[in-house]
Amino acid sequence: MKWIAAIAALSSLALASPSQAASPCPPGFAQLQASDTCVRISGRVRADALAGSSRFRASDSVRMQAGARIQLDVRKQTEYGPFRAVIAVGDLRR
Repeated sequence: MKWIAAIAALSSLALASPSQAASPCPPGFAQLQASDTCVRISGRVRADALAGSSRFRASDSVRMQAGARIQLDVRKQTEYGPFRAVIAVGDLRR
């Protein structure tokens, strides 16, 4: 979880203001200040709860589970062509 906080903090410090007109970034991406590098931070959270009951109160059950995932997508045009790096951290089990 420390990596998630570090990635979010570093990228939020470097993001350019949304008032820039001609951004080379695709929709959903933000441009880093003084650079042509595009960044997108995304994620999801999932929570499930299942309650079961039977005729006998002693065998009632409750099962809960949760998962989360965060993803950092970085894109940059280089002299050799497009460069893309994706870092995904987390677990979303069903």
